[in-house]
Amino acid sequence: MTERKLNFVIPALLFLFITAMLPYLPGLVFDNRDCWEAWAHYIKANGLRNAYGSTTDYMPVYQYFLWFYVKVTGSDQAITDHIPYLRCITLGFDFLGIWYVFKWIDKNLAYYALLAICILNLSYTYDTIIWGQMDGTLSALVFLAMYFVWKGANIWGALLMVLAFNFKIQSIVIVPVWGMLFFNNYLTSRKIKDLALPILAAGALQGLLFLPFTWGQYSIGKILHVISGSFNKYHSISVKAPNIWHWLVKGNLLYADDSKIWIAGLTYKQIGLILFFAASFFALLPMIILVFKNIRAVTKIKISRELVWTSGAMVYLLFYFFNTEIHERYCHPAFIFITAYAFYTREYLVYILFSFMYFMTLEFSMQHLRLANYDTWWFNLKFLAVINAFIIIYLAGKIRKYYRVSLQKLV
Repeated sequence: MTERKLNFVIPALLFLFITAMLPYLPGLVFDNRDCWEAWAHYIKANGLRNAYGSTTDYMPVYQYFLWFYVKVTGSDQAITDHIPYLRCITLGFDFLGIWYVFKWIDKNLAYYALLAICILNLSYTYDTIIWGQMDGTLSALVFLAMYFVWKGANIWGALLMVLAFNFKIQSIVIVPVWGMLFFNNYLTSRKIKDLALPILAAGALQGLLFLPFTWGQYSIGKILHVISGSFNKYHSISVKAPNIWHWLVKGNLLYADDSKIWIAGLTYKQIGLILFFAASFFALLPMIILVFKNIRAVTKIKISRELVWTSGAMVYLLFYFFNTEIHERYCHPAFIFITAYAFYTREYLVYILFSFMYFMTLEFSMQHLRLANYDTWWFNLKFLAVINAFIIIYLAGKIRKYYRVSLQKLV
């Protein structure tokens, strides 16, 4: 069988196999039953336009997914019975994201092989298949937005970034990296249309996504409330995320209030934000310098894919490592950038370390496997935070390396 056929057959069989397993994986009950199922029933009873009358705190794109699920299932009983299959949407995005990893690494590994490695890596698919969350969808949308803007397709990049934002607010973490690539594309062409058309297209798509909800009882104000509330929903210093706070603060950080004053009249949350923004500035400084050098350079240099991947992974890891109110899943988008970097450069250390850290973190939180040793050191959040810190330092070295390589090309 040819590689082209294998690239279709094996993914199809793998998708069907995982789909057949979904009814036996109930996922986290609160998310799958109290949220997705309850919101789907509400949309069926009240229509998509009134989706925000429920307890939903998710952005519009996910309401469209639930509406689609309601239309496919039909009855109230079917909505309840088939809720595990809602994960097929996110699983499809996992497959799509890996397809674009395959494309971006210049197809130096067969898609079916890359897909099998990633999907069978339980740490990569735990969030989708076992937990029943949809961070894989966010990861794919963010990665595609970065892929197209790196390719010079500003319109597609802008449209995908709008979709990512309207799926989850955490997409804004990547916006500085995306924005520099967007601006760098303009520096290459110096055509106003390369700025104006993507902005107009993004605005039009945003309007279309909001349109159905303008007819509803709860209007756009509820969506804006979801956006503003997402920055201040939880007051925990850490929601089981292995980050710096487990070194600095004693006790169960899930129940430690981040709005309390800590040092110099600043709250834990404020200090976390300061650390995140400061670290992100220095992490992105090499790319910032390259873009500004391109303003005057006669021959423009294309920012290397390695610098894009390492910078993309870095900002999500810094977001995860320094901020308060961070859930265990919020580093998920870093995984796809680390995957692209690993399978392009054949440097697998960070991929292996991140896989270990992420699996241990998710399993410690959900305890799906019902192990008897969750109190051992390899599940300890302080230890897992050490791995995160090492990955950040490692990526910082790689960012410096690819920055220097780019400077040599400029000269």
